[in-house]
Order: sequence, then structure tokens, then C-alpha cells
Amino acid sequence: MKRGILSLVALLGISSGAAVWAQSTDELVIVRPSDPVSLDAQEETTAPGAWVFGNVIEPLITLNADMEIEPRLAERWEFVDDTRLRFYLREGVEFHDGTPFNADAVKFTWDRALFSDPPGRWASLAGPIAAVEVVDEYTVDIVAERPYGPLLLTSTMVYTGVVSPAAVERLGDDYARNPVGTGPFEFVEWRTNESITLEANDDYWRGRPDLDRVVFRTVPEAGARTLALQSGEADMLLKPNPADLASFESSDEFDVLAATGLRVFYLGFNLERSPLDEPLVRQAIAHAIDVPGIVENLLEDAATVPTSVISPGVLGYADMNLDERYPYDPDAAIALLEEAGFTQNDDGIMERDGEALTLQMLPAAGRYLQDQEVAEVIQEFLRQVGIQVELNVFEWATTFTQLREDPLQYDMFSFGWLTTTADADYTMYSNFRSDQFPPDSWNSWRYANDEVDALLTQAREETDVATREDLYAEVQAILAEDLPAVPIYNTIEVTVVGSDVEGFEAHPIEYNLDLYPVSKAE
Repeated sequence: MKRGILSLVALLGISSGAAVWAQSTDELVIVRPSDPVSLDAQEETTAPGAWVFGNVIEPLITLNADMEIEPRLAERWEFVDDTRLRFYLREGVEFHDGTPFNADAVKFTWDRALFSDPPGRWASLAGPIAAVEVVDEYTVDIVAERPYGPLLLTSTMVYTGVVSPAAVERLGDDYARNPVGTGPFEFVEWRTNESITLEANDDYWRGRPDLDRVVFRTVPEAGARTLALQSGEADMLLKPNPADLASFESSDEFDVLAATGLRVFYLGFNLERSPLDEPLVRQAIAHAIDVPGIVENLLEDAATVPTSVISPGVLGYADMNLDERYPYDPDAAIALLEEAGFTQNDDGIMERDGEALTLQMLPAAGRYLQDQEVAEVIQEFLRQVGIQVELNVFEWATTFTQLREDPLQYDMFSFGWLTTTADADYTMYSNFRSDQFPPDSWNSWRYANDEVDALLTQAREETDVATREDLYAEVQAILAEDLPAVPIYNTIEVTVVGSDVEGFEAHPIEYNLDLYPVSKAE
């Protein structure tokens, strides 16, 4: 099987050539694999949208590349008590439409997501927020229903960027394609599946950006993105092909910037569908997939082998010992399937009660690092132990929408989960509590365990960090046994830029693409 992966890598490889930089110094052209679902954080909680609207709207506070909290629209903050977080806002800031930024706008943004019908997609990630209360024009309180350990980190999420109430009310549904915030860049145009253009905010409160214009171009094919950067048609490459990184690193024409990421890409099981509701079948699939081989040979070490459902950089991480529990062992996989009542027919396909073991999979494609290729490799690994997998491949927006449907019509899916706050509650509560099913939340595997429910509730209400870490370690130990998903890789967030691009810093949180400090040399 290793030879098959290497062959696939070779087919995807693109030889490098000399770069000819033709873009003007005031414009930054970025190539990335997929178009957003929306430019409204109310509807879009994935990177293709966040990369754009994160430069248009701004949160009260943010996490920098060193994972330190920095002020943005709030100058300072304090806990009034265990449930009340007070922000003191910047004065004199205006939205791009000329309307004033103030505490009412903060309340409008949070209320819109948390208490509208339906709520915003980030509502289930924000925790038990009871109210957002205006204290005065430039002071606002975020109030939790009960003590909530991650409350401050929740306020760093890019989705919480404050929107112009006047623009939302004026544009209605059209706001999703015309975001208005206070950020360093203003929205200009979105040509679906082609490009999105932003221009500098001349009146930005931190000072005008050096760049006049930013253009995000959607280029699904990895080879075409590589060639766009090499030819000088683009200045920045997001989601580079791993096979091309060595060439970029050896060239004086490019800089490869990387940060250890907080995303885990996984194969998820729909626990409401037979036979994946059976632990033996899920364990067999885990043994059938050579995870280290995928990371080494397909991803060419542009990612790391995962050790849990959350990244080691997340508060609450614990090693689930997946390599010891589920090493690559096709014979063990076959034995577990036989224990579950399956037998191999003359064609090598597993059968039970006269029915072949065929699974429908919804793979991400063009969204994450080598995601479709990973799905195809998983398909082959499972074929080798007698499991037939049919891949249902769509463009990203369609895949995302189908993944959020209830009930889910697929047996398996691949997806990448990013812990945007660097706190385990963000991932654990929304993904593994039994009352957090789509479309309102993110438990796409339909996992339910009363003990896990209790531990997750206790962990989010605890304020002592060490105690919270112990509670999350208990949860991860249970998940290692129940196995609602098989982690496939941990991300390394890699961006390639032309050598004339200055000021950009790779961020552990994929969504945080800060273009304000970026400039291009004369």
C-alpha cells in the first residue's frame, strides 16, 4: 500500500520553475483551494470565509501567533465576578459605512448569533452565555449562566468580530455577501468561485494598512496554485501541496512560513447507522488504516501523527495512546470484523446475513490538506480488509451543508476540527455531548455517553485549570474506547509567500490570517 501512496504523491507533484514577480507592490494576491460558504460569521465558521471576514470585522480581543491575548476593539477587560466579563471599548472607531462602533454594536453582534432563530453557527461554540449587557456607550458585559472557565478565550474567536448593525439591517440576507466591520480592509467584490477583493480602510483606527488591495483567488487544483505563485500571478499560497515544499524552501524567491496547528483531521463514524453503531466494526476500521503511513508518504510530513481528538497545543489535551490501541494491523481488522459476524466471500468482500459491507462516505474535498487524496487512500486501505467504500464527492459548500443535516445520510465522513480558542471545551462540548447534534451544534457522529456528558459539564463550569485538565483527560480516555472517530493527522499551518512579501506571520489557528502587518517590498 505504501507504494500506492507514493505513486499518488508523484502524480500530484509539480516541478518548480523560476518566479517572475509581476504584481504591483500595493496589491496582494492570495490563492487558496475553496470559496467561502458565506462572508457572514453568522453562517460561516470555516477558514475560507474566516480568512476574508477576519480582515473586515474585528473581535474585542484576539490571540496572536504566540497564543497570547491581545486587545482589538476592547482596550481592557476584567472579571466583575465568576460569571460576568466586562470589556472597556475603544472610543472614536467607525464601521466602514461611517456608523459608530459602540457597546450597542457589540450587543447586537452577540445577540444576533446567540439568541436569533435560528442561532448563528458559532452560538454552540460560545458556551453558556446568558446575556450581553450594555453598561454605557463604551462598556459592555458578557454574562454567563454559570461559572465558565473558557469565557475570556471565547471572546477571541474570529467569528465574534463586531458587525455594523446598520449594514445588517439595511442589507438583510445580502449582508452575507457584503460584510461591513471596523477592520483594516473593506469588502469590495465577491465573484463566486473566482475571487474576493478587499481594499484598505483609509480610516482604520490602528493606521492605514500598507497594502491598497487584497485579492483572494479560488484555485481548487493544487498544481495550479503552485504555478500561480511560481509565475508571479500570486503572492501568497494557502494550503500548499506538500510535494512542493522542499522546492519552495530551497529557492531564494520564496519563504515558507509554518506554525504547529490546532486542527485535527479525522474520519468520523455515523453512530446511528449500522454497522458503525458496533464498536468492533469501528475498531476494525481503525486497525485497517495506516495513519503514520498517510502522514509520512501522502502528506510528506507536512502534518503530524495525531495522538488525540484535540491537538497537543490545546488546554486539556491528553494522549489517547491511539498508536498502541489501534496500530496499523490488517489482520487484526479482519479478525474483529469476523468477531462481529462478517465473513469474506470469494471476492474478498466482507458479508453478513447475505449483505456486502459497503459504506457511504462523505469526504471533504478541496478544503483541507490533501483531503480528497486521503479519502481515496482510506478507501483503498478498507478495500484491503474487505470493506467497500463509496465516496460521495462534492464542492466544499455542498459537503459542509450535507454534514450539518439531521439525519446524516452517510456512514462516514472526513472533516477537520480546529480548536479556535485553544481550550478543550470548544471542541469537546460541541462535538461529544449528546444534546449537541446538528444542525444546531457539531456532534456529527451522533455520539452519546452519559458519563462524558457529566464530565464535560463539570469541566466547563470549573475554573481551576489543573482540575479541568484532569476532567478532559478522563473524557479522552473514554473516547479512545468508544472511538466515534479516527484521527488522521494534526495540521501544520503552512503558508508560502514570495520573498518580497514582508510582515506576514503563520498562526497556529488556521482562521487567523492577519494581513494588516503585511507589505510588499518595492
